[in-house]
Amino acid sequence: MALTVRLNAKTERALDQLARWRGQTRSDLVREALDHYSVTQTAVGEGDSALAAWADVIGIIDSGPPAVARTSGERFTDVVRKKTRDRRAR
Repeated sequence: MALTVRLNAKTERALDQLARWRGQTRSDLVREALDHYSVTQTAVGEGDSALAAWADVIGIIDSGPPAVARTSGERFTDVVRKKTRDRRAR
């Protein structure tokens, strides 16, 4: 069955580049993408959220003690406050 799809210029360039890189036709890539999308949607379920899709992955990583995760902005603020206090103490 033939199907015509209109693409914007950026998407068409990306499809052409990928087809050349992989040595496939544009049609083969589109079929592969649709197959992948179909499998993904079946596995996740149409009404499910992104959270449901990642539920088996979320929470399995321990990032260590919370103090290690402090942002550089918080550290910078602490340094500036300490310098300000030291100047006032003189």
